[in-house]
Amino acid sequence: MLKAKDDLSWYARKADGLRGPCAEGPGAAPRARGLLDALKAGGVKGSIDERTLYTRRLPPGCRGCLLGRGTNLYVTGLCTRECFFCFNEKPRRDEIVAHGIRVENPGDAAEIVERYGLASVGISGGEPLLFPERVLGILRSLRKLPRRIRVDLYTNGDRASEALLSELKEAGLDSVRVNLVANGFDLAPLKRALRLFPESAVEVPVVPDLMEDLKRMVLDLDKLGAPFLILHELFAAGAARRAGSLLWSPVQGAEEAALDLLLFALKRTRRLSAYYCSCLTQESISRRGLARRGRAL
Repeated sequence: MLKAKDDLSWYARKADGLRGPCAEGPGAAPRARGLLDALKAGGVKGSIDERTLYTRRLPPGCRGCLLGRGTNLYVTGLCTRECFFCFNEKPRRDEIVAHGIRVENPGDAAEIVERYGLASVGISGGEPLLFPERVLGILRSLRKLPRRIRVDLYTNGDRASEALLSELKEAGLDSVRVNLVANGFDLAPLKRALRLFPESAVEVPVVPDLMEDLKRMVLDLDKLGAPFLILHELFAAGAARRAGSLLWSPVQGAEEAALDLLLFALKRTRRLSAYYCSCLTQESISRRGLARRGRAL
């Protein structure tokens, strides 16, 4: 389904060169296996084998991805922060990439979403709200499509003013996802988002050295009434990947930390739904996206 004029992004070009089957990851470490057993006994939902696990319900924006019908719409590589865990290309580039294909104009992204029959879109960066008019243009073009697309926006919250959030709501945004690890666990942007977007979520990498902060965050989110927390296994950006893998390998102790935090959320929260999107899960999602571009492995 690629067109001759399509210009693949740097990540899509790298991914497209990997033609082998998905590499087998290492077996669960003894502590990880114990955590998985405890999660299963506690009633965790999802797939243990694929490490796609959640405590109550899946965030609505994640369903399309897990079905192979979601995509990332990268608005810019520029950002207000320099997080050590960021995997974007360095030096940073200001470009728009839809489903791995570079586009010149924000409105062109909708054509790619429609071409591939995608059901959900995550607007991301960098920090997408560095270019609010660009984001608003993308939203308005998506809302002109003949079918309803789920649209979430990823942000560290630095530019998420109440006025801008109101504009995004009016333009058709469904939800905001705030990275609290990126902004030093500042809840203010999330509180603003929740007033307009009840399905707003927190999405963070689980950094093993920040476990106490992360556990406090879990309790704060439950007290606040935030509906969703999305946890990612920490991996080393720029480090060597497993042979045949699209993604970087997780750092040592990353899986255990993520499972430990998921178990904490399962036991200690009353309303918050926590979802663990592991490297194995993201690998599967990435391969589905690669296949939808007409480059099936």
